[in-house]
Amino acid sequence: MNAVVRILLALAVSVVTTPYAPDIAQALDGRCSATFSGIAAGSCSSHLEWRFSKEAQAFEKSGITRGLSSSGPRYEYEVLERCIEGMDCGGAHLCPAVDGLPGRSQAALAFLVMSDGSRSPTPATIALVCVYPGRSVPLSAVQAAVHEELRKRIPSPSVTSAPPGVSLVNLLTIFSTTPAPEQAIAFAQPVPGEVRAVPEYAWDFGDGIHGVGPGKPFTSSVLPSKNPEYYTGAKYTQPGTKHVTLTVTWRVTFRLEGVQDIPLEPIVMTASEDKQIATARGVLVN
Repeated sequence: MNAVVRILLALAVSVVTTPYAPDIAQALDGRCSATFSGIAAGSCSSHLEWRFSKEAQAFEKSGITRGLSSSGPRYEYEVLERCIEGMDCGGAHLCPAVDGLPGRSQAALAFLVMSDGSRSPTPATIALVCVYPGRSVPLSAVQAAVHEELRKRIPSPSVTSAPPGVSLVNLLTIFSTTPAPEQAIAFAQPVPGEVRAVPEYAWDFGDGIHGVGPGKPFTSSVLPSKNPEYYTGAKYTQPGTKHVTLTVTWRVTFRLEGVQDIPLEPIVMTASEDKQIATARGVLVN
């Protein structure tokens, strides 16, 4: 090893593994990451990868270090914090933006990567590289963007009852709503991923009576007397005005990198109807 390389090795930044929590998928390989002026950088990835930190409640993207050439042998890099006198550390070189982030040019030790994935124990050369910082996006920002998009797509619920108008005590009053389809959305900003939203339906019919599901509208071909479990509704024993409330809760999940599911706050929507319940009396007629 020549004297210049020995000096540069003494000045090189040591390679460390970025400290991700165990629950964060696919922690960086220690051979492929380094720190540079407090910025985590990995040299093995061809693109920036997102992770989710429960502790920080944020989506985190690790930094990367890229060589100037994408062809030829593959190298791993150790960025040099300082340079020997008279050496250009790369400050004059311009780095193209990656994913909208500017890069910082710096000199680095380049270790040749062998065919089996291991790297040479000594650097093969000194190269100019571009160091790109990581990013952190709070969960709240992603959640706000997801909710905004979902509210454009999901319909407002409504309540339909049968019989329409006034119903009678001891008669099944049928309630239903139009079921909404599940939502699946591909997201790009502020964090790439897939969003899935699934609706759940809960009814409060008043008088302590509850139900679940969207219900089915009344059809004359399916009589409730012969199919008691088919419809969703209430059989009131007391007359009066019954305040019926439907709550639709959309369970929202954000899937990161096609692997990790992060539950977001649900979207809750309601609809209601005041239903008049009367008492029926028999009347003799001629």
